[in-house]
Amino acid sequence: MKKQSLALIAALALMTSACATLCEEDDMCPANRENVVFTTSPATFAFDSAVLTASDKAGLDKVIERLKANPDEKVQINGYADSQGNAAYNVDLSQRRAKAVKAYLVDNGICAKRISTKGYGATDFVAPNDTKANRAKNRRAELVIE
Repeated sequence: MKKQSLALIAALALMTSACATLCEEDDMCPANRENVVFTTSPATFAFDSAVLTASDKAGLDKVIERLKANPDEKVQINGYADSQGNAAYNVDLSQRRAKAVKAYLVDNGICAKRISTKGYGATDFVAPNDTKANRAKNRRAELVIE
């Protein structure tokens, strides 16, 4: 199943809004079910970079709030690269991206034992790598929270 990549704030706002207004008492609401897994794309990166921007950090702050409120949840951070460069370099770069997100979470109070990282390199594209704008979409780190 292909992961859907969403902006973090939009994804969290949608989930929060949907749960708050449509299914407050509903057991099918994602916030009320156990073992819910959702994927979001909170961080995108400049070419050949693993540095989080202020915008990325603002989005991750929402994830931090959620994780602090749900101490049993764990996070898998998946890093990705665009198709530029060689495969080995892109795997390393994508791992550095995932680790940058982890470091931010840990620096803001989330236990490192709750977080795992994996760099996937130039795989699982969310857009074709045919333009600069599309390649930028593929330079990302996704969080899977369960």
